[in-house]
Amino acid sequence: MKTKFKVFLMCFVLLCMSLFTGCSLVETNNGKLYNKVVAEIYNKQGKKVAQITNRDLVAGYESYGSIYVQYYNYSVSQAVDMTLKQLENRKITILTAENLFGIKFSTGEGLEEIEKTYLYESAVSSLNTNLENYYKEILNEKEEENKSEDIKFNGYEKNVALDRNENGEIYLKKLDKKDKILDGFRPSNGQKSYYVDSDKAEIYDNFLDKAFSNENYKKALRLYLNDLKSAEYGMKLSSDTKSIFEREIERLYKINYENYIVQKYSENNKNNSDVATVSTDDILKLYSSKVRAGYTKYVIENSANYSSDVSDKLNEVYYFRNDDEANKYFTVANILFQFTDAQKAKYEEINKKLSGSEPYEDYETDMNTLYSQIQPVIRKYNEDTKIYEEIENVDDLTVNEIIYNKIEIALKSAQASGDENFVGDTINNFIYTYNQDPGMFNAESNYVIGVDSEGKAVSDFVEEFNDAGLKLYNNGKGQIGDMQVARSSFGIHVLVYTGKCENLFDGIDEEFELSGIANGKTENLQTESAINKLATKRVNLLVDKTYLDLLYDQIYQDTFTYFEQANINFLREDYKIKVYRGRFPSALKG
Repeated sequence: MKTKFKVFLMCFVLLCMSLFTGCSLVETNNGKLYNKVVAEIYNKQGKKVAQITNRDLVAGYESYGSIYVQYYNYSVSQAVDMTLKQLENRKITILTAENLFGIKFSTGEGLEEIEKTYLYESAVSSLNTNLENYYKEILNEKEEENKSEDIKFNGYEKNVALDRNENGEIYLKKLDKKDKILDGFRPSNGQKSYYVDSDKAEIYDNFLDKAFSNENYKKALRLYLNDLKSAEYGMKLSSDTKSIFEREIERLYKINYENYIVQKYSENNKNNSDVATVSTDDILKLYSSKVRAGYTKYVIENSANYSSDVSDKLNEVYYFRNDDEANKYFTVANILFQFTDAQKAKYEEINKKLSGSEPYEDYETDMNTLYSQIQPVIRKYNEDTKIYEEIENVDDLTVNEIIYNKIEIALKSAQASGDENFVGDTINNFIYTYNQDPGMFNAESNYVIGVDSEGKAVSDFVEEFNDAGLKLYNNGKGQIGDMQVARSSFGIHVLVYTGKCENLFDGIDEEFELSGIANGKTENLQTESAINKLATKRVNLLVDKTYLDLLYDQIYQDTFTYFEQANINFLREDYKIKVYRGRFPSALKG
């Protein structure tokens, strides 16, 4: 029962944050059915204030409702009921938020200019995305698989910080997040508003310009138009192209508007300090419980999953074995200067010659020449787009020059500072500036290498990578920020040591209570000392997210999610809902 409740809460959050603006909302040849109202919401005065159509119900079911059936053994009927209830909750949340913020959808009253521009551009983006989806269908493209993705560092936005009260006692201070939704938003073309007639007309005009830019876009436009006509079948609406797309633009704008209002309401609740209060004691108790659970699983129960958990799910492991029979583990960051396809083919050709029957005296020379031909990728951070964009190598820097004149010197300087986190930031900067290994971008943890009792590497990485890693580990004596260069079939790797996988506190092999552990003995460890350690130790050295952040977010999110459910139950008491199940599509009647 508890699991199902958590799933309900999770899906409610997904619903509130989802953007139902894609083509799945347009159902071919079923417009009359999908526009039927299946639920009506009335306020205390008996006035109808919102309604839900089959289109809403189908879109919600396809997006998340079917999860109940696929993974949690709900019947279709039960899943549809849950979907409908969440759609009702969404409508009620919007009504509540509009009243709270003094906002009116019809006029835009209560919205700031930056909000209007944000919503305007969101609607434009949704319209163009829909057209692009039809365009891909014309070209028979599922995804632009060969298109390189933007390199963007997501980082971590802290929600809490340590502070002291007037009595000098340490506590958790929640950081203000009022502008989180629009944080980083920069208008692309000045202030715009859907409520300004000329701006609104511009959406359609620009859309039409794009749609007529080539023949395939024209075909995509026709497909889009036909589906919109089908969706409005039987509604006796004007059928000229402009009118149809004006209604589509309004629909997309309203969806974006509603998504934004729900987010704004949720963020407002999060900033209410009375919603969820987390103490330092809560943090310490949760950490202790996770370590105890890990100790039970890996030591008492002797789970065979220890090695795979550390290697594949490092961020979920809170206890590391330190007995002689267990493998030791450490992490490294990888800055890869990658072979091109042609260079990789040449690499295989050279190795094939080496394995042939004839002596290959020029092997080392040819291989050195091949590696020297790797051209580095260099990126620069764009403050406006928040993307690391590839730039021209104007100084004709070679890979070796970058490694030894930039990376190595900077790492040594960072090490000299004595600040472990500064070393991590330095490594991260080089990853986004030069690295071509996609596995290092926004990774939850760095690469993990194990060492068995014989000192051999335990990992799935290539031999050259493992060998360089073992040198950095140095029998457990490695220093964070040390680097090794390795050459493999992928290109040139700069491996940087980012630390051993070890317990944060000593003496945790039996009954673990954080407040009673110090120097391997059951002595009193000051709460302040423990919480400070959790607040400074990063989960991943390359990202400023500490164990305190991780634990706080888990506690807060659980508490806030339950608050949201209690809140929506309270809000529902002010409304009456009529459901017309006979109007459901047959596929959703169970």
